[in-house]
Amino acid sequence: MFDETDVLRRGVAHQERKDYDLAIEAFSEAIKLNPKYCEAYYARGNCYESKGMHDRAIEDYNTVLRFRPSEAAAYYNRGCAQEKRGERAAAVADFDRAIELDPKYAKAYYNRGHLYFKKGDLDRALADYGEAIRHAPKDADAYVSRGLVHMVRGQIGEAIADYDRAIALNPKHLKAHGNRGNAFEAKGDYDTAITEYSEVIRLNPRDAKAYSNRAIALFKKDKVEEAIADYSEAVRLNPKNGKTYCSRGIAYAKKRMTEQAIADYDEAIRLEPRNCEAYVCRGTAKSALGWRDEALADHSEAVRINPKFAKAYYNRAIVHGLMGNHDRAIEDYTEVIRLAPNDEYAHGHRGVAYTRKGETSAALADFTEAIRLNPAYASAYYNRGLVHWILGNVDLSIADFTETIRINPAYVKAYHNRALAYDRKGEKQKARVDLDKAKQLEARRAVTLP
Repeated sequence: MFDETDVLRRGVAHQERKDYDLAIEAFSEAIKLNPKYCEAYYARGNCYESKGMHDRAIEDYNTVLRFRPSEAAAYYNRGCAQEKRGERAAAVADFDRAIELDPKYAKAYYNRGHLYFKKGDLDRALADYGEAIRHAPKDADAYVSRGLVHMVRGQIGEAIADYDRAIALNPKHLKAHGNRGNAFEAKGDYDTAITEYSEVIRLNPRDAKAYSNRAIALFKKDKVEEAIADYSEAVRLNPKNGKTYCSRGIAYAKKRMTEQAIADYDEAIRLEPRNCEAYVCRGTAKSALGWRDEALADHSEAVRINPKFAKAYYNRAIVHGLMGNHDRAIEDYTEVIRLAPNDEYAHGHRGVAYTRKGETSAALADFTEAIRLNPAYASAYYNRGLVHWILGNVDLSIADFTETIRINPAYVKAYHNRALAYDRKGEKQKARVDLDKAKQLEARRAVTLP
């Protein structure tokens, strides 16, 4: 004669084999034998969760709490099910109660911290992950999660320290290595980032995200062909990720493989019809081929999908400028500036559009603002120098061309135009020196060009 304990053991055996239907059947049988058998309700609730039947799981945990109202684990389990059901406030309340009943409940702190992180409450998330670590100092996952909070807060050093601790506890922790790579990439240490992504790939050769991440770091090191190879492997492993196609398209564009780039942007848009970045990149590629109307259509579609996407307005403005539509270009640059007031390049390019329209005062104002935002913006000095030249302010134009050359000693046009300004002032020797320097730079450039 079997009792409820024997039936429970049978259910656990099914559960361990992930045969959840048979396990639920066994646990239900145990409950019939003993309607107050909390362990059977627990186990059946876990199986329901594994099957995604969170409402049924919550019913079982509720039953446990009816019999054992001070059981922290029951609140924890119910909180996990509430979270999976999308009831975040209810989940937090359950984790709160679990912690009240057991102030050392590390998993409850961890899961509550996860919910606070999703909510954007980084201070509370950080505190909860810290408590999880204090009560379970060998839990690598808690260090990884706390490291991610540090990353979001811009505390890269603290993030790396947490990832180091996680890896010390578990050298094969994929997320720890991957996130550590992200942190070093954010620091500009692309070599270490590549090493970390390579370790993820070594541990799991089918990790498409790791190939994509390594490709990004390789691209930033200007190793474009290697980046394309990694993006291609990521595409092979996960052919439904539109962002990967878009990124590989950008790499193809860098290699001037425009047709391949457009093909990738096409696929990115097919997979993700609201991928604004893919529309803008495709528009830029089409513009490079001289397909201006199609380029405008792509940038306009990006604007329609996301009216706050400054990059789409910026790139559409460039196409308008190339087509001689300076008023439309100015409208788009103005929208960029409204969305991103500190974008020096939008001010600089709008200044060029104003110059082409003959609106010199507006142009001077934009170039001056661009320089204020970025004192190393050589083209802004150069273009302001041109406006000063147009207005007959020769000394001011010389000053701006001189600053252009200081920032970029290879700026050929700045030497040419400063030579003209010196010549107008009658300073023939200075003009000849500048013209000679311009010729030297042009000759050097001709030799290095393929």
